[in-house]
Amino acid sequence: MSICRKDFGRLPDGRSADLFELKNKNGMIVGITNIGAAIVSITVPDRGGSFADVVLGYDSAEKYLTKGAYHGVCVGRVANRIEDARFELNGREYNLKPNYEGRHMLHGGETGLDTRLFAAALLNQNTLELSCVLPDGEDGFPGEVALTVLYTLTDENALSLRFIATCDSDTVINLINHAYFNLNGHDSGSITDHELMIFSDKYTPLNDAGMVYGEIRSVEPEMDFRNPKKIGRDIDSDFKQLKIAGGYDHNYMLDAAGGDLTHAAGVYEEVSGRAMDVYTNSPAILLYTGNHLDKHRVSGKGGVYYKSRGGFCLETNFPPNALKYKTLPQPILRRGEVYDYTTLFKFGVK
Repeated sequence: MSICRKDFGRLPDGRSADLFELKNKNGMIVGITNIGAAIVSITVPDRGGSFADVVLGYDSAEKYLTKGAYHGVCVGRVANRIEDARFELNGREYNLKPNYEGRHMLHGGETGLDTRLFAAALLNQNTLELSCVLPDGEDGFPGEVALTVLYTLTDENALSLRFIATCDSDTVINLINHAYFNLNGHDSGSITDHELMIFSDKYTPLNDAGMVYGEIRSVEPEMDFRNPKKIGRDIDSDFKQLKIAGGYDHNYMLDAAGGDLTHAAGVYEEVSGRAMDVYTNSPAILLYTGNHLDKHRVSGKGGVYYKSRGGFCLETNFPPNALKYKTLPQPILRRGEVYDYTTLFKFGVK
């Protein structure tokens, strides 16, 4: 087990960014940068022992500043959408600066976490600590937040991502990692033949504007992944929810609620034989099938331009837009409490 540090480019203000490579005894390598605490790469073997990078991303720090597809970055202070860029907390309304469709907030706003340079420390030979402080009032959010992101690679080919946060006053917080996966290789094309399971019988449907509106609904056949199903089987059907999002961009409810990790999802890619299982103690998981990747015209690793549905995200989180609808679990962090959520990505072959 080892961690090495490499140069990853410079920011416009002259600060340098780093790439940390975590390697286990099996040859699995995970690349993490301190820009946005992003997962840059995950290199794992197929059933024949050949290695490939299964995470979409960029070759340099500069491209992680583009706020395009949010490749691999950690997103917050509140991930996903906040309708009308406002919320109430303790009887007070907070107005945020919109950065989406002129009126909403997306992925924490113009500042957020995704382009932030984190402080880095190597805790041991398999754990990288990235940390930062989010000032009171930044992007319109209340309270100063101390945030730590811990990445740990195990010899069981599992990557653990743990978010730990505290605040000096009540605030709202919903942190995710926005990695796009393609188990046949980041540059191999469509993920619609990947076989997916999501261990949930309920999801939060979207309205015509693509916003979660507070309903928790039992999964219809098109939304049901409780049994293995290829991502592409229903993705282009006439089912309204899929038409609204141009594919899957939907949040599924889990039984986890800050306790032990639960098995949330599993993915299998037949050609390579690679498999990935997702475990979390978050209350929900969002499936996004990269429906709009082709709109982001910044080349990825190796000069590749990623196409629509060239990667999928499984974002463990609180439901999107939950701050507007009390029917959903609320991403509120009280002073004196600890925000502590973990996601585990475990890789193997079949």
